[in-house]
Amino acid sequence: MAAPPPRPQPHVMVLPFPAQGHVMPLMELSHRLVGLGFEVEFVHTDFNRDRVINAMANETGAIPDGIHMVSFPDGMDPAGDRANIAKLGDGLPAAMLGGIEEMIRSEGIRWVIADVSMAWVTELAATVGVHVALFSTYSAAVVAHRLQVPKLIQDGVLDEIGNVRRNEMIQLRPTMPPVLAVELPWVTLSGTPDGRRMVIQNVFKTNPTISSAEVIICNTFQDIEPGALALVPNVLPVGPLEAPATSRLAGHFWPEDTTCLAWLDEQDACSVVYVAFGSFTVFDMARIQELADGLVLSGRPFLWVIRQNFTNGAGEGWLEEFRHRVSGKGMIVGWAPQQSVLSHPSIACFVSHCGWNSTMEGLRHGVPFLCWPYFADQYCNQSYICNVWGTGVKLQADERGVVTKEEIKNKVEQLVDDKEIKARAAKWKHAACTSIAEGGSSHENLLKFLLVDIDNSKKTTSMAAATQPHVMVLPFPAQGHVIPLMELSHRLADQGFKIDFVNTEFNHDRVLKALAEKGAIPGGIRMLSIPDGLDPADDHTDIGKLVQVLPAAMLSPLEKMIRSEKIKWVIVDVSMSWALELATTMGVRIALFSTYSAAIFALRMNLPKLIEDGILDETGNVKKHEMVQLMPPIDAAEIPWVSLGSTQERRRYNIQNVFKTNRLMALAEMIICNTFREIESEALELLSNALPVGPLLAPASGPTGHFLPEDMTCLTWLDTQAPGSVIYVAFGSSTIFDVAQFHELANGLAVSDQPFLWVVRPNFTNGIQEDWFNEYKDRIKGKGLVISWAPQQRVLSHPSIACFMSHCGWNSTMEGVLHGVPFLCWPYFSDQFCNQSYICNVWKTGIKLCRDKQGVVTQEEIKNKAAQLLEDKEIKERAVTLKTTARASIQEGGSSHQNFLELVNLLREQ
Repeated sequence: MAAPPPRPQPHVMVLPFPAQGHVMPLMELSHRLVGLGFEVEFVHTDFNRDRVINAMANETGAIPDGIHMVSFPDGMDPAGDRANIAKLGDGLPAAMLGGIEEMIRSEGIRWVIADVSMAWVTELAATVGVHVALFSTYSAAVVAHRLQVPKLIQDGVLDEIGNVRRNEMIQLRPTMPPVLAVELPWVTLSGTPDGRRMVIQNVFKTNPTISSAEVIICNTFQDIEPGALALVPNVLPVGPLEAPATSRLAGHFWPEDTTCLAWLDEQDACSVVYVAFGSFTVFDMARIQELADGLVLSGRPFLWVIRQNFTNGAGEGWLEEFRHRVSGKGMIVGWAPQQSVLSHPSIACFVSHCGWNSTMEGLRHGVPFLCWPYFADQYCNQSYICNVWGTGVKLQADERGVVTKEEIKNKVEQLVDDKEIKARAAKWKHAACTSIAEGGSSHENLLKFLLVDIDNSKKTTSMAAATQPHVMVLPFPAQGHVIPLMELSHRLADQGFKIDFVNTEFNHDRVLKALAEKGAIPGGIRMLSIPDGLDPADDHTDIGKLVQVLPAAMLSPLEKMIRSEKIKWVIVDVSMSWALELATTMGVRIALFSTYSAAIFALRMNLPKLIEDGILDETGNVKKHEMVQLMPPIDAAEIPWVSLGSTQERRRYNIQNVFKTNRLMALAEMIICNTFREIESEALELLSNALPVGPLLAPASGPTGHFLPEDMTCLTWLDTQAPGSVIYVAFGSSTIFDVAQFHELANGLAVSDQPFLWVVRPNFTNGIQEDWFNEYKDRIKGKGLVISWAPQQRVLSHPSIACFMSHCGWNSTMEGVLHGVPFLCWPYFSDQFCNQSYICNVWKTGIKLCRDKQGVVTQEEIKNKAAQLLEDKEIKERAVTLKTTARASIQEGGSSHQNFLELVNLLREQ
């Protein structure tokens, strides 16, 4: 019997944008595909195919059998400027689409791997039934920024033709690079208004295609871009891609000069400065002369790549004279085998334009960077290198825009002598190598990509990445509840989760208004809203009334959201625990989130016992004024559900609501607590399913759920104050002072011996005359600053802060602990008396402000207690010790960090 014919190899088309930095990584991917049994049609433009063939003229065996080099016209005249990326990209669809479609039909190709910059090819999915995987030749961060362009325009950072209207720093995630608006790729990619308009229009046109792509393959890896990868839908990081070891890479536009490798063999280990600026950078004569002189001044051997079109105005005579001048010390080549160079032991550092390919190659080989970006995504990559990974330093231009020879010399010395940068570069090298080794994240992702059926002999052709886990987050509609749940949402989004964050409509509008000037909502968090059941004219900050109306108003819309999105997990604020009913009606899994301490949660569960013991009655009135101590001691009148009710009817409702929801608690799979084991071990022992993951941190950028815009000018003011001198005064979002108490506080701060930063939100007090307050602010100018809302965690971390006069809300308490700040305690209601007791009686990191017989904290009390606190060295030492403990808990290996990973794993059970 004759043997069956061999099974045909799966057949893939690969379509790069016609630029060197796009062709190379897709050729590297093609080599890997061929090595795993695929056949690749690699599509060049006619112009670039000729360049590649010419570059390979003296080489043999460079193209493996599985890669077929094909080409189509690019739509430009022979003399056209193909360095004009905007114009080149604009003409490609009309020039290439017909030929590509014909080839797909004739070859029976089922999948196309297309450069993101060639996303127009996805329209063939409908006409010929081909499936398209997009490939990002730049970082996941740039893809995420690209998807944010409409939001940046909406928020007034850019206009609709790509001009910068507000040059602010943009950082979508704490682990993502901060980038100035003027350095965004779509701004720097073209120097003309028409060019920028063309680029922005292309972004608008192709963003929906990118968002809905079946898969986006990225030349990156999970460890270096966790935040960015969480923002990009259907992303599959498979990098760092590398040139094949067994054959030359058939994609270079210039022939590689391999003689430089023999020259490198002659140099000392870690001695050579490698200088290469990719395929687009162009220097004028002034800059190239400074660079040349700077390399000579550095006193180190150097290898410098000067391609044919690298500079304007430097003739062959200059280049030959310079070669002669540095003979024996430096080597100049027209094009280098870059990965072989970077892996050479003689290389000390890499002076680079920070193109993404070069960035990944330098990272992959553990080489520190001297960063000198030219355009496009290179500024973002520089920010990754210098601000996030810490593996390089930035070359600064002078007032003429020129990087001087002295700057080059000094930064080379600084970089080569910096052991910490070298150590971080080595660490990232290890992480990169691990990711592509067998079992590593990128290796597994590539196998995931290949194991999905792209073989045209089968019918199924799904190539979607792993489903993004989807979680709904439901805070109680108050500032102190929204903020910690938003902080938790950021952490989950950084782990790849998609978050539906559900505010009431009233608070949703407040959050968006507060964010109006920041444009900071990341793609991983979707802000949704539901009515709260109150009329527009009602007081939407009345907590007692909200507690009563929310279940009826929100339960049905929540159920519809959960069904439509097929959500399996909901993280519910404990104060919204009526939503636990959804666990039985819909089968959804619920984690409760405690916005107050574990001690208060334990006290809540113990409330029936307090009534049974005759301390409270069933309507919430205090029958016996005695100290209650499960953990921190508090007076019975200070129990939250007593102090929270301003009337007997409110107290009765609070107590009945606690009884009702306590019975529902058993439906929760866990209680997530913004605390840490080391400070609440006793309380946590009383909660069998508690998971302490705190202290939660505000993200470096992105929405934190503030109802008021943060006044960042206070940070500049703090910079002018002496270390450990400023009293920070803030009473949260619910505290209200009458006129008498407000005056005492104002005067107490004025007569104290310390500078102060005081947060006075718009509804902090009633009855204060505007003229009096303006006169007061003028009177304390130079000593005090009054603002309406502060970036609190950044304030508390500032070295000028001496102490924190606080209402002792749990968020403020945890933030003060995290930053080692002593407290002046002034609780208002609810759990704040318990938190004060923790601070003053258990941790002993603060003191209590006491009221006089009229119930007023006097200006003398404020002045005296501030002086007492600042002179108490033991309190300061205990605050610093607690800070160390708090930070250890959230670092890798710490108790809260391990608990957070446990939470992530549980929530992934979709």
